[in-house]
Amino acid sequence: MGSMHGARVALVVAAAAVFVAGSAGCGGDDGPRLSRAEYTKRANAECVTLGRASNDLQRAQAPGATGSKVSDYLTQAADGLHDLADGLDGLRPPEAIAADADKLGAALADYGAGLQSLADEVAPDDTFQTALSANQKLVRQLNDIAQRATVLVAKLEIDGCQLAA
Repeated sequence: MGSMHGARVALVVAAAAVFVAGSAGCGGDDGPRLSRAEYTKRANAECVTLGRASNDLQRAQAPGATGSKVSDYLTQAADGLHDLADGLDGLRPPEAIAADADKLGAALADYGAGLQSLADEVAPDDTFQTALSANQKLVRQLNDIAQRATVLVAKLEIDGCQLAA
């Protein structure tokens, strides 16, 4: 995406899409699998973290945010993503959706790592837009992850983790 708006929307949509399932191999081996309804209910309850992470992404884009502020907000967004993953990791999805939950978990891990990589690349005078422009390969990777995750979110029907684009 070439424009600031396009990249910002892609990152926010990616956050919405990716912040919904646990880490790769989600769900432990302890206890019975949840029903589809119970998994959806619990996953939706964990989505409170999404709003905080989305707000952190928006703060990174605020006028006057440069350098360490941008980096800190991106790191906070990545941390929020990992917090959500931790909250959902113990959920044992029903067998019928376990593979998709695992794929989404892998996307979650990849996206969190990508956000942290972007945060690590922010120079002292960089704005969010400057960081995006200087890291187009990473932005494209994040956008690709977001597209995969968006499809998985729809398949898993975890509506509580969707943000309006």
